[in-house]
Amino acid sequence: MKTYKKLILFLAIIGLFSSCQKFVEGYQKDPNGITYTLSQQELTAVMLENQFFHKGDGMRLAMMWMNQATGKDRQYKSLDDWNNASESDFNGPWNEVYLTMSHADLAVKMADTDGNITLRGLGKLFKAWAGGEAASLWGDVPFSQLNNYNSYPDPVYDHQGDVLDQVQIILDEAIADLNSGVGKIDESRDLYFDGHPYMWVKIAHGLKARFYLHRKQYNKALAEALQGPSDLSDDLYAKFDSNIDTPFSKWNPTKQFLVNRSGYLDASKSFANNKLLNGLRNNAKTHDYRKAYNYSGKGLNVASVANGTGKFFGDMPMVTYGEMLLIATEAELRLHPDATGMANALTHYNTYRALLTNGAYSGGYGAGDFQAYDTVDFDAGGMENHDNIDPVKAFFREIFEERYIFFIGDYESFIDFARSFNDQDVPTYMKLRYDSHGHPKYSGQPLRFAYPLVEKDANTSFPGMVDINEALPLYH
Repeated sequence: MKTYKKLILFLAIIGLFSSCQKFVEGYQKDPNGITYTLSQQELTAVMLENQFFHKGDGMRLAMMWMNQATGKDRQYKSLDDWNNASESDFNGPWNEVYLTMSHADLAVKMADTDGNITLRGLGKLFKAWAGGEAASLWGDVPFSQLNNYNSYPDPVYDHQGDVLDQVQIILDEAIADLNSGVGKIDESRDLYFDGHPYMWVKIAHGLKARFYLHRKQYNKALAEALQGPSDLSDDLYAKFDSNIDTPFSKWNPTKQFLVNRSGYLDASKSFANNKLLNGLRNNAKTHDYRKAYNYSGKGLNVASVANGTGKFFGDMPMVTYGEMLLIATEAELRLHPDATGMANALTHYNTYRALLTNGAYSGGYGAGDFQAYDTVDFDAGGMENHDNIDPVKAFFREIFEERYIFFIGDYESFIDFARSFNDQDVPTYMKLRYDSHGHPKYSGQPLRFAYPLVEKDANTSFPGMVDINEALPLYH
């Protein structure tokens, strides 16, 4: 953790003056004195760091291991097998998420000094968001003693569950601050919601729902999902600009990668591309057209054409109304795995399917046909239960299958697999890597991110390396 102080200036310069330059251009009070910044400007940096963590190299690794993409050349061909990942492969995402927390803490302190309670709440939101994601990917991580170098130069590793519990407390504080009416968020510095605190309150509730789901506290996840984003206009998308007439450095990170490292990554052997979105899920009530949004032939869709924008071209979803409906669906069924629970869950799920029918989350590539399901569709012999399993299990399969598609290009697919691989109520909802004979191509299962080399070398509290096939503490 000692490396964080040294990394902050270096990575901030790279992040803010290369890929992120468009968003912070002209924001420096003194272009020759980078160490000076105002609390409003600091939050802009936090937002950028956060979105590059979510949509950068760590996300691409997760996509490969979830069989949503395929490593084809050089190191990505090797990394297609998670067993070949080394500690150094996780340096990038680890540094990005902890840089986000470091700058968020600084923004909180600066806003507090300024008496800007509303802005302080937004800083807390981003600290909690990054901390929750770190715990959900790595398990036990430094959090409670973070960014207090004088007192804790080697911060301890808190238990995964304890971190997620602390995250909920900080998000509650964030909501209270955002609702305080004291101070403001500068609309020119807010990349997403033009400085409107009430929009950020919805995002805070949405994050609470997500992390309660990860914590397996389904009653709380349901309650928070119903207070999160409740309309498509509430959705939070990572902001990128990949137009052909803009500089390369401003493009979506995956588009940048695919242009700069042509041939390294595609979707030629992807289960999502070749099977699930290639008609496998279609039935009398479902005609899913999202393949074109996510994929183009054997590749990831990085195009912008007359009829739509590929998922990996520009802006990408991070916290959405669609996610809230999927959380509510799963939570209802978890709480009441019976006919009543199925009926309640279907209410949320059919609302979600109606969004898809109207073209939501398809990048403009055209609406699908997602008619409302009935409970009988999941009965033995129903259109969603041809293998005659328990109806509740058949519905769980549908939920996780849909989440697998919805979260292409997001860590949630990886976290879903990690939290459900040992869950008897969730049948296999996707394939990892299988050869032409149906045999597993790689050994084990990718269940976590491994600790990075930078942490091993810097923090005396480091607990030791863990294998990527080892289940996270909460999910043994």
